Amino acid sequence: MIAYHILCHDNLKQVATLIDALYTDQDTFLIDIDHGQNPDMKPLSRFRFLPNVHITRDANIGWGAGGTLRKTMKGAFALLEMNRDWQYYVVLSGQDLPLKSNDTIREVFTAGHAEKTNFIRCHLAEPVSLDAIPVNNTSTQRKLWGDRGHTKIYGRAGTIDPQAHMYARRLVDVTEVADLGEVHVGTCDPLLMQRRDNFFDKYPFHVGANWFNLHRSLIEYMVEDPLTYEMYDVMRTTFIPDESFFQTYIKSSPFRDTVSQHYGRLILRPAPVGKVKVFERTDWSTIEQSPDLFGRKFDTRHDSRIVSQVLSARAG
Repeated sequence: MIAYHILCHDNLKQVATLIDALYTDQDTFLIDIDHGQNPDMKPLSRFRFLPNVHITRDANIGWGAGGTLRKTMKGAFALLEMNRDWQYYVVLSGQDLPLKSNDTIREVFTAGHAEKTNFIRCHLAEPVSLDAIPVNNTSTQRKLWGDRGHTKIYGRAGTIDPQAHMYARRLVDVTEVADLGEVHVGTCDPLLMQRRDNFFDKYPFHVGANWFNLHRSLIEYMVEDPLTYEMYDVMRTTFIPDESFFQTYIKSSPFRDTVSQHYGRLILRPAPVGKVKVFERTDWSTIEQSPDLFGRKFDTRHDSRIVSQVLSARAG
């Protein structure tokens, strides 16, 4: 029924808790681990012999570059071969938790299957001129402007701030040096900008969240569609392309009218642009009242009590 693709890089004990919560023998699980930080694999060892649980390890993936998009696409296409019966492809992080029971999750997707609905947050990025985006690095040298722990993000000299506006993500050129845990961002040169302008004039640039639930028919179509690979080549060097590729593709495809914006994720952001809030016990009323299927993000190292409370409530 459901193919779960879980993207994670550490705290695999919590990932095991997530698998336990979702597990049924009718569903398929792909646990996709970024092993750049050499996480302890022992918590997942008990799943290795289950025929519907697949564990893969990848090289260090730099945040903000094309690595997450690449592994998402590879995982989606691989799951088509792992199981020929699932109806929905669901992308989760290792810090997600289901807020509803497995029966409720299944009911939502069963209803969506009738119309082949794709549950994905998706909207057209409002164009802005390059001159309207503030310059992030006014020096003549590269500058460290972000440290995600597993990735250091550097801005080249004269680089605009790609987080100042969603549209700004397509105005920069991103290079991933995964083995060093580095991502380098620079303002597009005129030739690359022209290529992208020509492409996005034909296929308008859409953005959203990289957590979604896509119908199998869309994934099957993407595998065979040459536009999939052309679009990947154009977009893999934009900033955080995993939050724009699937949106831009689906709105440029025959599936454009199958989109539901109700993508089923409870995510709290204290600021318009900023990190996602890690849930705490004080967030329980918000979680309890939410109609969403999944929530992110949770961290047992930050507040294990809220994790236990969510899992206890959904089981009850």
